[in-house]
Amino acid sequence: THSKNNDPADVQTQIWQCIFEPSQENPHESTGIVATCGGSSVCFINVDDGEVHLKYNRNIKSSAGVENLYALAWTALSLDNTGLKKMNILAAAGTKSTVLLIHPDAGVCYQMFRTVPTKAAAVVCSLLFHPKKATWLFCGHEDGQIQIWDIGIPKLPSYETVPVHLMTVPSVARDVYNFAFSQTYDLLICGCDGGLFAWKIDMEKIESNGSLERTEFALPMVDGHASVLDSICMLRDDILAAKCALHGMIYLFSIEKAISQRKATKSKKQYETTVSEDMMLRLRWSDTDNYYMNMGVDPRSCVLVCGDDKGSLWVYDLAGYVTGYLNSPLNGHSQSKLIEPVMTLEWPELEDTEVEKARKLRLDTYDIVVDKCAVSPGADHVVAVTSNNMVCIWKRDKNEKNSGDSKND
Repeated sequence: THSKNNDPADVQTQIWQCIFEPSQENPHESTGIVATCGGSSVCFINVDDGEVHLKYNRNIKSSAGVENLYALAWTALSLDNTGLKKMNILAAAGTKSTVLLIHPDAGVCYQMFRTVPTKAAAVVCSLLFHPKKATWLFCGHEDGQIQIWDIGIPKLPSYETVPVHLMTVPSVARDVYNFAFSQTYDLLICGCDGGLFAWKIDMEKIESNGSLERTEFALPMVDGHASVLDSICMLRDDILAAKCALHGMIYLFSIEKAISQRKATKSKKQYETTVSEDMMLRLRWSDTDNYYMNMGVDPRSCVLVCGDDKGSLWVYDLAGYVTGYLNSPLNGHSQSKLIEPVMTLEWPELEDTEVEKARKLRLDTYDIVVDKCAVSPGADHVVAVTSNNMVCIWKRDKNEKNSGDSKND
């Protein structure tokens, strides 16, 4: 899919991100298409048959090297006043600080703009569209800056539009690896190399260029490691899942509870709160010393999936802990032991004739790092992308709800 120069034996290109396309009629459903990015390309893949419907390749070279795309985000733009006519747009970005806006139904990349035009190589690590303001795009950078852009609504058929920079949130940490958004509290939550932070997204203050209220969440220390938040996601709108590098576990806690006990700092509009162990549901995960393995989650089924550096997927069914059927800190009870995954999907045995013919290294010569997982609404499909240029699709067996059939593309 993302092979350099379309080389079918390429096992070195890393695929960094995968995200399901939301349905235009119901954003809580999916079209069955998953977008992936890695190297200089973005692919749109049908998860039912593994077919690549569209591939966009930004194969450019400059003094700063070739493009490497790290981040993706979907939004649905309304084309009329009623909101009945919409089109899905995918934003992609990476090492060139260039945001690409792609309309996959038309097969066009209709806009490109740079978030940091003064630097040849400024990295965009993460992207997220505001769930209530479909044209507002959050861009997280390697230097810790967060920019907010209004991408506008393109005028068809020319796709004419002019993205507008609304605000830059000053950096408080290094790389902004992940975004999550709590609609209940209008919080943009950021997992960074340096901590876990949230900003109150006040639209009036953004439009008037005012300062935003900030909260820092302090998580437990494990062997001196606490500050590298390399993956976050929302299990439910009030429940955040967070993974700290080198911890060997995944934490889940209530945003409401953490916010309710925050305290003001000496700085204006800044708060801090400690997320204590008795507030957290803790999941046992890999003891790997690798970084940047991103979780995926389906809020409807409360299924969370995270890959490791052996090509395996750790699958957690958390519905009981959220609803109160099972006692947990998420419903006011204590936790005595780590929660185990309900299953682990092991890396399958693969035969790749293209790799063998080209006399390239075997797929499993080095660690197979699962860079990102995505779970479809209802958890019928799980998609994982890897460090060895693989997009892996698992489909739930309709007859065996607790097992999965594997496809690998």
